[in-house]
Amino acid sequence: MRIGFIGTGTITRAVVTGMIRFDVPFEHIALSPRNAEIAAKLASLDARVAVCSSNQEVLDTSDVVCLAVVPQIASTVLGELEFDARHQVISFMAGLSIERVFGMVRTAASIARAVPLPAVAEGKGSTAICPPSELARALFGPLGKAVEVNSEHQFDALSAVTATMASSYALLEEQAAWLVRQGLPYEAARSFLSGYHVGLAHATTRGDQPFSKMIKESSTPGGINEQLHAELQQKGTFASYSEALDRIMRRVQGRG
Repeated sequence: MRIGFIGTGTITRAVVTGMIRFDVPFEHIALSPRNAEIAAKLASLDARVAVCSSNQEVLDTSDVVCLAVVPQIASTVLGELEFDARHQVISFMAGLSIERVFGMVRTAASIARAVPLPAVAEGKGSTAICPPSELARALFGPLGKAVEVNSEHQFDALSAVTATMASSYALLEEQAAWLVRQGLPYEAARSFLSGYHVGLAHATTRGDQPFSKMIKESSTPGGINEQLHAELQQKGTFASYSEALDRIMRRVQGRG
């Protein structure tokens, strides 16, 4: 596989790092020169990784091309490039449909969308892929869990739930702040909560039972888990999450 990356930011860094760390087969990786510092660090990890002098050189030396530029400049950046019918394109660009990407690259053997997250550098997390793609599955499967969907609406929904990242950390910070108010040093609170939440996340990977069943199994009748869950539910906490995701979905799809 000769693979190139147009755009060398956080996600490209995570994907390339993961590919090297988890032995994803490739012949050559060509990097955009846009972020020279990240590109140089990645090139230092493996002799098969090279920084190109231009985005066009990335295309000329690659058969698989990952588009990792921000959507706001995609039209300008891609409009200056000459894609070939041999190119298999994987777009990381949020909110840009396959049809719109086709319009920007003008010619390509295939186009798929993917949402890799920074955790792929550690071989963890999930990558959404649309439509199902043997190539994308081979690339992202070793870097965590590859989740393939058939429709772009489903793909956009998976993209929307990635907006919960900051609020997930906010929940941890709220718990840490509460522990500090109880007299614990912040470092001790953070250490405890990190391990505690890793355990909760790991429990979700041990099977495929619905999360609703895990809620029930964690809620001993009359216990503290049951009490806290009931209080948050009564206050509409979880419903507010769903309503916020509806608004994110409209934004992801360009509807507001």
